[in-house]
Amino acid sequence: MTIKVTDFGAMPNGEQIQHVVIQNANGHQLGLVSFGASWQSFITAEGKELVLGFNDAAGYLNNGYYLGNAVGRVAGRLDSATFDLNGKTYKLDANEGKNTLHGGQNNFSHKNWDIANLDEAKNSVTFATTMTEDEDHFPGTMGTTVTYTLTDDNQVRIDFSATSDQDTLYNPTSHVYFNVAGLNTDARELELKLNSPRHLEFRDDQIPTGKRLETAGTPFDFQTAIKIGDNIAKIDSDAFDKKFDDAFEIVHQAGEPDAILKDLKSGRAVEMTTDRNAVIFFITNPEVDLHDDQEAFLAEHPFNGVALEAQTLSDAIHNPEFGDIVLPANQNQHYTTTYAFKNI
Repeated sequence: MTIKVTDFGAMPNGEQIQHVVIQNANGHQLGLVSFGASWQSFITAEGKELVLGFNDAAGYLNNGYYLGNAVGRVAGRLDSATFDLNGKTYKLDANEGKNTLHGGQNNFSHKNWDIANLDEAKNSVTFATTMTEDEDHFPGTMGTTVTYTLTDDNQVRIDFSATSDQDTLYNPTSHVYFNVAGLNTDARELELKLNSPRHLEFRDDQIPTGKRLETAGTPFDFQTAIKIGDNIAKIDSDAFDKKFDDAFEIVHQAGEPDAILKDLKSGRAVEMTTDRNAVIFFITNPEVDLHDDQEAFLAEHPFNGVALEAQTLSDAIHNPEFGDIVLPANQNQHYTTTYAFKNI
């Protein structure tokens, strides 16, 4: 087991961005980038890349799809970029229409994190940063860490941890994108299973209405493994980029992963297990917005990545029944999600 750290490029202010590669006993490599505490790559011993990422700092500095980023303080969307806590209304950055997306303009994903610890015995690296109210307008100064561990049974464990000096909100996630068939293949051909009997009903701006809808018998039913493209075909939409970008409530089953993404041709799979109550399933092509003729580009370069973002159900501060994302002052909150690679 080895860990290597090299320079990856520089911030506009000259600060160095670091690249970390962790290799396990099987020869598989996990690549990380300090900007956004990002998961950049997972390369098998035979050289197959199973995660979408950028090969230079510029990509992460201009990363509209949050490719591989740690996301927070609050992942997902917050209605009207406001919330009430302890009798006070907090106004956040509205960075997607009138709403806040993934923590606002200055969030986890837009910071160059420190490497707080390298542990070769555990094959892990810990990134650390501090968020202040002046930066992102959430209450309190919050110290937070993200630890990535690559085990010898080919699991990538992500541990999020945070403590704030005031009551605040905390609902982080990893925005890693997978394609277990390999890069530049059509991710709609992958098979997905989600232990999710319900998904959230969204408004047109993808803010939850407060309703949880049954998935059974709908395009949102992944309780039995099914090819993603088969369910996309069932969606009632004329959009050229018809896709999923939806919040699924997880019902944990003892001894089972919460989600399985599988390539039927090779047998490669990634299995997600989490202590969170939801997963955002998003299938996309992160390059499509770079092209004027998006429809033509998508036809030539089909959907190539699947994000499985473990988190508390979206906009929970406005829907208390979705879960508690309030982090009380001076208390530590810790979350763990594991992605286990199979048949690699």
